[in-house]
Amino acid sequence: MSNMQQHLIEQLKTALDPNHLEVINESHNHSGSARESHFKLIIVSDYFNDFKLIERHRFINRLLKEEMGHIHALAMHTYTIDEWRMKNSIPDSPKCVGGSKF
Repeated sequence: MSNMQQHLIEQLKTALDPNHLEVINESHNHSGSARESHFKLIIVSDYFNDFKLIERHRFINRLLKEEMGHIHALAMHTYTIDEWRMKNSIPDSPKCVGGSKF
């Protein structure tokens, strides 16, 4: 696990007390030398119950403001517990504009 990945996990756990959390380092799927630049977040938290999707993403962007200076791409999948129960799958992350190894 990368240092940035572990750091993101700690930040999100502290702020959101999630029921489910995945922080996936997808940097290896992209071109370039950065190993900690592309991440996918899957967060299920009661904290999101009264938040619209855009408010959830804004909250995470504010929470990770400092870290965003080092992250090129961050895919966020934020759910309430009820939304998570109805989900069948998580969307694939978009292709990197800078190119991909695949």
